[in-house]
Amino acid sequence: MRGIFVSGTGTGVGKTFVTRAIAAALHASGKRVAAIKPVETGVVGDQASDAAALAQASGRPELAEARGFYRHELPLAPYAAALETGTPPPAVRTLVDAVHQAARGSELALVEGAGGLFVPIDRRDTMAELVAALGLPLLLVAPNALGVLSTALTTAECARVRGIELRGIVLIDPKSAAEDPSVRTNARILDERLGAPVFEFPQTDDSDAALAAAAASSGLLSVVLDAR
Repeated sequence: MRGIFVSGTGTGVGKTFVTRAIAAALHASGKRVAAIKPVETGVVGDQASDAAALAQASGRPELAEARGFYRHELPLAPYAAALETGTPPPAVRTLVDAVHQAARGSELALVEGAGGLFVPIDRRDTMAELVAALGLPLLLVAPNALGVLSTALTTAECARVRGIELRGIVLIDPKSAAEDPSVRTNARILDERLGAPVFEFPQTDDSDAALAAAAASSGLLSVVLDAR
């Protein structure tokens, strides 16, 4: 399977916006892309909102309902949800099989994780084990803000130890940088220390068209299209 795994330095950092942006841009260019979120918690009602947004952006809304994925109403890590409710957590092997099935026939698969790279899936495995089992390179999303250097470098180092290739880092531009001088040097320092490209993703309207334009202008598509 050719594609990329999108993870973050934590929860709510902008992974879905970035994955959706890439999916929309690739779909608009005529690529057959599968944008997938195999694990989603905090699901309200019958539909996983992040998975639905990704599927819609890739022009394949049916992917949101693909079989074998894990959904839970509690906004917790899968293992934490299992401890709270007694429902079994997903198995990495089951998730891998479901991703391969959903991505069948696609030129590229965009797989978005849940939370950070080390969110516990079960008592032993984390999102990192899912990435390794899929054999996909990693695109790391982080906020361009004070503190990102340590969290991004720590995540990158842990990925390296597990043999996960870091393909690039996406820094989400803040709504206002007036009071945070770190935004002027974060990208440069990460670029110097990681040897992987660093992309700055601009603030944009919440629409597939605007997000696709932002993905194209940021240079992100070249990294994804080069993914093995």
